[in-house]
Amino acid sequence: MILLFLTSIAFAGDLIERPEPATPVDGECAKVYPIRIGQPLPVALSPTSVSMRCSAVAVPLSDYTDLLATEEWAKAISAQYAIDTGALEADIAWYTAKLEKEMKPPPFLERPGTQRWFGRLETLVTVGVVAVGLSAAYQYGSGGFK
Repeated sequence: MILLFLTSIAFAGDLIERPEPATPVDGECAKVYPIRIGQPLPVALSPTSVSMRCSAVAVPLSDYTDLLATEEWAKAISAQYAIDTGALEADIAWYTAKLEKEMKPPPFLERPGTQRWFGRLETLVTVGVVAVGLSAAYQYGSGGFK
């Protein structure tokens, strides 16, 4: 896990840089002009007074290019966010599982108190068997009970 963490730090870069604004194109409008239905075009767009049949907006090409580049940049940031969020959720799930495993009590036979009591009983049985064996050997070796 530590190796994975260190390699992720090594390969991690800065956030995706925001694209530079587009340079103005020759002949583009100086600003955004609204075009309203039933009203004449702004003088900057057409010197003649033509009545419009629909509403629209005249946007400079460089502004529109900048908006499209910003949209692509936002999609890239969103994709990177999804990847980073997925990795963080996987880390949280792994640590949660590890915590649950560590918090669960050990099985009865693996507990230190249980093993101490089994050791005491084992010692008691061993001493008892040895004492009975020595007693029997002493009794039968010296001629038995009288």
